[in-house]
Amino acid sequence: MSVTLRQVAAEAGVSPGTASRALRGHPQVASDCLARVRAAAKRLGYAPLRDRSGRARAEPLEGKRIAIAMFGIDRTLASLPVVAEAIHGAEEALAEAGAHPILVSMADPAEPPRSLRRVKFDGMLAKAALQGRIMEALGPRLRATLGDTPLVWLLGRPAGAPGDAVDPDNAAVGRLAAEALLEKGHRLIAVVNPKRDHQAFASRTAAFRLAFEAAGGAVVESPPPAGRPVRFPLQPVMAVAQVQPLVDELVAGGRRSRSARPTAIFCPADSIAALVYRALAERGLVPGRDIGLVSCNHERALVAGLWPTLATVDVHPQRIGRLAVEQLARRITGQFAGVGVQLAVAPTFVPGGSLGPGRR
Repeated sequence: MSVTLRQVAAEAGVSPGTASRALRGHPQVASDCLARVRAAAKRLGYAPLRDRSGRARAEPLEGKRIAIAMFGIDRTLASLPVVAEAIHGAEEALAEAGAHPILVSMADPAEPPRSLRRVKFDGMLAKAALQGRIMEALGPRLRATLGDTPLVWLLGRPAGAPGDAVDPDNAAVGRLAAEALLEKGHRLIAVVNPKRDHQAFASRTAAFRLAFEAAGGAVVESPPPAGRPVRFPLQPVMAVAQVQPLVDELVAGGRRSRSARPTAIFCPADSIAALVYRALAERGLVPGRDIGLVSCNHERALVAGLWPTLATVDVHPQRIGRLAVEQLARRITGQFAGVGVQLAVAPTFVPGGSLGPGRR
């Protein structure tokens, strides 16, 4: 097996991006670092990829200015692990490719930052709010810029947006969660989702419902409290009060008898599941003991302190970020033309104590 750039970087004790720049002789790499990386490459027998003529193959993104843009989302939402890890994966891949990433944050879509108005970017990776009419809020000039720039969306493409997208396979996410609960013998499930109009959450919930009901189960979901129209920047769900009424109605069964109470809960994101843990605790209930719970995203930093451990579905955000960079390179080099494409990353199920011991 050939030695990778990542292995050279680990051997030299630097990041993959620094290793890439050192091997290309970038002038901003310190001489001692340059020597260390080259020595590591020699020890490992590393050789750069070559084309059929035998010449070292040029990186299609080398020297390119690439925007990593966030549209209509608050910094607290951008800092959620699933978003941050996707951005980190993209930044790492761009550094390895020798590109020049520039972070552009546009919390208010009506006020584009100067960098988007003055800098000519060679390509763009974007993350946007998946609620509300973000494309209308961006305005015609910025929409034209997006249409003229090679563009790949991370973790969801807004409705009506141009460009390609690299997403989790949200249909598979929902199916995996349903299969995990069915295997434990659950037949009546409550969905807790305070963001019913969120594109990704809606897709996961629909797939979950379809798979669960196809196996003979039943799914109940209470509508969230009436809220105001979506305003930007979009905020994450951060308060227990945003999920407590949903938990109370669905878990207690409202006016239904106790025998009709759901035996488990499905949450479309770990950020919601963490709040559901607290909402259940307010009613003296423990996930995995009194009621099952399964979630989505596998945001380790967010759920590390939960007990019992959270059963969730890993959407592999870093892989999504890296794949988005690969797709952007294909767009820039003309390998794709015409309508946008959507690439889906397969998820994997992560068992946890919140599923409980089973009901058979």
